[in-house]
This record gives sequence, C-alpha cells and structure tokens, in this order.
Amino acid sequence: MGVIAGLISSIVIIFPTGDMHGKYVARNQPAAIAAMEGLFKTESGAGMVLMGQPNEETGQIDNPLVVNDLLSFLIYGTTKAEVQGLDQIPHDQWPTALPLLFYAYHIMAGLGTWFVLLMIVCAFLLWRDRLTQSRWALWALLLSFPLPYIANTAGWMTAELGRQPWLIYGLMRTSEGFSNTVSASNGLFTLIGFMGLYALLGLLFTVLIYREISTGPEPKAAEVEAAHVA
Repeated sequence: MGVIAGLISSIVIIFPTGDMHGKYVARNQPAAIAAMEGLFKTESGAGMVLMGQPNEETGQIDNPLVVNDLLSFLIYGTTKAEVQGLDQIPHDQWPTALPLLFYAYHIMAGLGTWFVLLMIVCAFLLWRDRLTQSRWALWALLLSFPLPYIANTAGWMTAELGRQPWLIYGLMRTSEGFSNTVSASNGLFTLIGFMGLYALLGLLFTVLIYREISTGPEPKAAEVEAAHVA
C-alpha cells in the first residue's frame, strides 16, 4: 500500500502540479524562477542546471552540470523559447539570499526525482512479487523516510526566499510590511510556542512509529496455521 501510494503521489507532485506551479512562477515571478535556476543571462534555448554554485559577482554558475534547452522546454514547451534572466531585472529586485534559494530549490527538485525513481523501481518489484525479497530496495525505502521532510522544508524555503524582496509581489516590499504594534518579543514568544508544539508532535510521532515497528506486521493466516500444525 505504501509503495502504491508513494508512486501515485510522487508522480502527481511533479506532473501536473509541480509542472503547473513552475510555469505559473515563470509567468508571474520571473526573478524567482531565474534565481532558482541560476539563470543570470536571458537565453533562447535555456538549459537547466542540475548542479553548480551560483556566483553573484561574476554572474554565472561555477562548475555547472547543464541539460541543454531543457528549461525552455519545461516552461514554454519548446526548446527554442527565450527565458528571462536576472540581467533583465533590477538588482534591487533580485531575491535577497540568491545562493540559498538556488540550493534549496535544487535539493527539493533532486529529492523529488529520487522519490519518483525509487517508487517506480519498488512498484516494479512489487508487481513481480520480489519486493519483500529485495533487501537493497527495502533498505532504500527505510533510509529514505526522512527525505520527504527535508524536501518539504526545502520547498517552503524556495517559496519564501523566491518571493523576496516582495511581501506582495510587485506592490509591497518586505521592508515595508513590518508591524508597528507587534514587538520583537511577541514574535519570539510565538515562534518559541510553535517550535515547542512541533517538537512535541514530532516526539509523539516518533514514539508511535517506533511502537508500530516494534509490534511488527500481523502474521498471515496460512503462516499461523502452519505454525500450529508444526
């Protein structure tokens, strides 16, 4: 059940939901998509950077691993489309923490790709009735359990860092949106309260999962009958 649910959800997250959201961001927040992809210069047939280090001083990606034309195709459906780069956007409207945004986005996208590949392989093994005998696949599933939390956090960081320096995109900057009535101590108190709540929920989740794992699965009827006969 977990593999089937994981396969469906992993694919749906990439297409159509992720694909639609990416095109929406490219259309409405060009600075965000350019920073996420490390596209410093406007290009026709823009490639997608799989790995690299964004260098704001030189306006390029250091040590890039690029798939040519892929970014243009994913956004506009053609490999020759022009994608707006950061060179056409005033520097004071660039996302503030550009390198962190680049890395957060690539962590999210990389883990999403891993989830799809892992679920496809495990679904194939399940279909061939070999999943429970494939220890390497079971280990891969087990060791991947914290990765969705990391991907979710990286995705949240991508959204929040990508909209900077705007609170309302194109209308109100973040520096203009602070409250004159809420003090810093009130904000800190609220933050600590939420951190405590989520820490408690995380601890409860860990305890419940550990108890379920310790109990183990219910034995099949045939196995129970065979044990009684023996």
